[in-house]
Amino acid sequence: MIRVALCDDDAGALPVIAGAAQSAFAAQGLQVKIERYLSGRELMCAMEEMTFQIIMLDIDMPDLNGIELGKRIRNRNETVEIVYVSECEERVFEAFAVYPLGFVRKSNFLNDITDVARLYIRKYVKNQKSEHLKFTTRTAVQVLKRKQIRYIEGSGNYQLVYLNDQAQPVEIKMTMDRLEEQTEPLGFIRIHKGYLVNYLYIQRIQTNQVILKGGENLPIGRSKVKEVKSKYLSLLDS
Repeated sequence: MIRVALCDDDAGALPVIAGAAQSAFAAQGLQVKIERYLSGRELMCAMEEMTFQIIMLDIDMPDLNGIELGKRIRNRNETVEIVYVSECEERVFEAFAVYPLGFVRKSNFLNDITDVARLYIRKYVKNQKSEHLKFTTRTAVQVLKRKQIRYIEGSGNYQLVYLNDQAQPVEIKMTMDRLEEQTEPLGFIRIHKGYLVNYLYIQRIQTNQVILKGGENLPIGRSKVKEVKSKYLSLLDS
């Protein structure tokens, strides 16, 4: 799950932009949660409590315009991606000062936001698939390769990580919701409230279970079948 902030002083435009952006990212296989703000000061206050991966800014805003706001954000956070969503196309060169990920024209919103979603995925998500995952066990911090992990099973405060060529699972201290957030960009699918599965090991998806390569049968939430199939197919095409 990618957390996105959207800042625009037009209250009527906020839900429209947020809905279209969410659909564009979902079409690329990426789930986003979008928080909406009507002013730059409201957004800056929110950043004291929350971390965002992407911040979408209008340029023409009263009190604190998007260019100045982008500079303040960049001074505070060098890694967050800034995307301008504006009708002020003549100010695109000013926006370069904060090294934005992209510039979305409101007049061509759907095409431009789709390009931004693809760029974000190329820049981050696909590169992350070769990375390692760091977990806290009962006795130490353990680093595991993504391809080592077959699936994760919920088990109270400690979750069970099942690995290739290892009979006993590794116990890690992290909630399933937090695990889902951390592993989803790496190709893990929440098939049930108690199971996260590495898509690389899925052999078949049925109406009541997911069959893994190697023979394990894991339960699938009845309401999740369509979503799981969709995510699996998106990952196969990525």
